[in-house]
Amino acid sequence: MPHATENDDLSTGIWDFELGFSCATFHIHTLPYRCFYKMGKPDFANRTKSAESVTNPPPYSLISENINEPPTYWPPESSHTLSYDRCIGSEGPVAIDDCITHLKFLSAAAKLRKFITESDNLFGIHDSEAKNFSDPRKRTQAAVRIQEKRWAVYVTRAVDRFAAWWKNCLPSSNKRRMSMVNDSSEAKIVWTADTIPPLDVIMVWHAYMLNPRAFLEDCLRQSKMSVWATGFPWDVINTSINKDTLEFHPGSAAQLNFETNTGQCWENIHDRPTKSLTCFGCKQDISAQWTSGSIGCDPDVAFAHCVGYADKSLRVSCPQCKSSITHDSLCVQKLHNDVQRLLKDDVPMPGTLLSENGTPTDDKNGDKSFPNRLIKEGIRSELLQLTDLTENESTTVETIRDRLEVFLKDRSLIRRVNKKALSSGDPSLEEKMSLRNMLSRYWDNSSPFAINLIGAVIRQGTFVGKMDDIDWLHSPTLGSNMTGFISKYETFFQIMARNKGHAVVPTLDVDLIWHTHQLSPARYYDFSTTQTEGMFVNHDDKVDEGKLTDAFAWTSRQYQKLTRGKVYSECTCWYCEAVRETHNEGLGRLISQSASQAKANAAILHGRIDNTLDGGQSQGPHISSHSAVRIQAQTDPKSIQTKTAQLRSHWEKAQRRSYNRTASTGSDNTHRNPSRDPFQDPYMRDPEIHREAYPCNPACMNATPGAPGNCISGTQGLGLEQGGCVSVTVAAQTRSKGKSFCAGMAGCGMNM
Repeated sequence: MPHATENDDLSTGIWDFELGFSCATFHIHTLPYRCFYKMGKPDFANRTKSAESVTNPPPYSLISENINEPPTYWPPESSHTLSYDRCIGSEGPVAIDDCITHLKFLSAAAKLRKFITESDNLFGIHDSEAKNFSDPRKRTQAAVRIQEKRWAVYVTRAVDRFAAWWKNCLPSSNKRRMSMVNDSSEAKIVWTADTIPPLDVIMVWHAYMLNPRAFLEDCLRQSKMSVWATGFPWDVINTSINKDTLEFHPGSAAQLNFETNTGQCWENIHDRPTKSLTCFGCKQDISAQWTSGSIGCDPDVAFAHCVGYADKSLRVSCPQCKSSITHDSLCVQKLHNDVQRLLKDDVPMPGTLLSENGTPTDDKNGDKSFPNRLIKEGIRSELLQLTDLTENESTTVETIRDRLEVFLKDRSLIRRVNKKALSSGDPSLEEKMSLRNMLSRYWDNSSPFAINLIGAVIRQGTFVGKMDDIDWLHSPTLGSNMTGFISKYETFFQIMARNKGHAVVPTLDVDLIWHTHQLSPARYYDFSTTQTEGMFVNHDDKVDEGKLTDAFAWTSRQYQKLTRGKVYSECTCWYCEAVRETHNEGLGRLISQSASQAKANAAILHGRIDNTLDGGQSQGPHISSHSAVRIQAQTDPKSIQTKTAQLRSHWEKAQRRSYNRTASTGSDNTHRNPSRDPFQDPYMRDPEIHREAYPCNPACMNATPGAPGNCISGTQGLGLEQGGCVSVTVAAQTRSKGKSFCAGMAGCGMNM
């Protein structure tokens, strides 16, 4: 295999779709850069306020340890003791142990986020900037934005560190062929406390795997199928997280291995203060700040003007040739590199490996492989020239999209590419869709992965926060809770299998089990394709918030029918009350038996202790909405107000029924009023995610025709995947008057 350059992410070689190779075992390479420091929380109180002083590791002169010896670490204390036998067959599709460890990991991640956001002066971002606003509302708003920006920089650095770990520490196949999902010779990685990465890297890995089709595609393209076959290292994570403090300490060997193999520090905040980039023109190394500038004068667009690598408006100029690097140009460079790998090593373009069912396809002459044929047989020279930033510095992904639309209109070109001289020369709808699917990997995504992992981590953060708030981990009935959740998840999957093409929305308890299942990719793939007769059910984490609540109400009705009246959302918040009311209306013989039983079960909820704590605010598992995003072209304040008014009307009906019921028994009937602010409704996107803080847009998709992130002409309105934290059991094709929704794993595109 040729020597890999700094920008190489894939193994080289001739790729074909054959079976029968064994993956390399886990191995370690030594790199020259190492950093030593004591593990644990850094002290920010005595540090200076510059970003460099906060993020740099301590100089060797300040370390009292012998640098020839492994660094000191805090030995892990006793971890959470799991008392359940890890027997998948007796528990269903997911092990109880894995679910409990998952909760433990989510709590550790929530604690990490709290620590980072509240660390004043970290990355040169100061709490004192909020005091510059005289208006109390803006001062409070600015304080929130400042904390969010720290987390945005931290996550951007974490994704960069994950990419280095993925490339240098995880085994890749040395064979000159591509693995298949059912390759029985695929060796598994033996995870130990010595080989586990830092918590921030695991956090990115976790969010990545919760986009199962994207993760499968990348493992296939980058010869990482041993990672896919092994899954999340639950046992090692469990023993590495202290059950009392929730601090992550696997040991000094893990730290030494990570630093030696990646050239980066174990602790994210101690790593390099700048990001190294390569100039497109003169190929010189350029150092870019992670973030630059201050909050600005308007907290509504805080940090939007900053030009660092973790900022929205990245711009760094080469001091030698004066070329500029932006997020747009990095996306173009990624596409250029992928085209070169296709032509040189026959590595398929991203988005061309999986069928509409989500399973690998090996038909090189099929519709999914159309982009590969188009590039190799028709437009290789034109596309390489267009994406060569030394010649065309102004090229963007939008420019490439527009040029591809021109190529698709060339009938003689299409006939030559498809080797069908007698055909009309018009590309089929499926071929257009495959090209659109390929292009979706480059909208707002310059990483070597199928999705932008920064956005994936941020959206998962909403779910992490809710799990930490509910705190099932410390429930005295933890084991029995998990057993019930797994049973509910199996019913949820039945709904998906029986209703292919319909969005199915989980509650938080179901979503916990679903996420846990996906973190064992091979097992989840087998279960999914068996239950749905060949579909690899996706968990695309972006869905229109307006459609989420309708799909949730539909899912609740289906669950109620399938279980003969059991309540889907065991929560007494105003939103869940309103949703239940939508499908439990009716009197006497006009109401079904399941609805009648559901009414009785809902009434029981109000008397439960766990639903009457905390001032009557339920801690029950309601809709899981961490995937909700806003479709920019469809955002209408009036429609949001109408949706909230409808839900409020249903809630008021439920309140009147509850009052009549409790008045006859003399019980208390105290309930929380529904939110007056429609932007805080449970089904909507996380209001704490603000686009200006991030280098990508985690919470919005652009559906404006011709806008950045939009589709190849002729494919608008054809949703490749019904995204979000919902089921994706079929590639639904529904037209919507020129408006486009999700396009592949990355969505139709995000507003830039």
